[in-house]
Amino acid sequence: MIVANVGRGARKLALLQLLMIAATSLIFFLIEGPFQAASACFGGLIAMASMLLLEWRRGCSERGRALSGEESIRLLYRTALERFVLVALLFVVALGGLQLAPVALIMGFVAGQLALLFAGMM
Repeated sequence: MIVANVGRGARKLALLQLLMIAATSLIFFLIEGPFQAASACFGGLIAMASMLLLEWRRGCSERGRALSGEESIRLLYRTALERFVLVALLFVVALGGLQLAPVALIMGFVAGQLALLFAGMM
């Protein structure tokens, strides 16, 4: 399971992301209503999914054999591409399939991504 392989630092980051997503969703709930809040929450969960994929790849590479420089670069690019595709597909599902509110969705995503910035500053 992915969560079991997440390191202590990633758990703190996930908690910070959850707090920021909850705060953003609460603000949207109070100002715009429950639909906007759900949209913001889904956007934040997209950011969390991206972080969990990155953390899972990191854990896999740490448990595996030592990689050469070329293999490390290939893994880096592959992971970046996977994260990009994952985020794009989840946005397509959110906007196209679920018809969520675009502004709230993006704000929730930004809140989740800002947690990465704040965690790096701590």
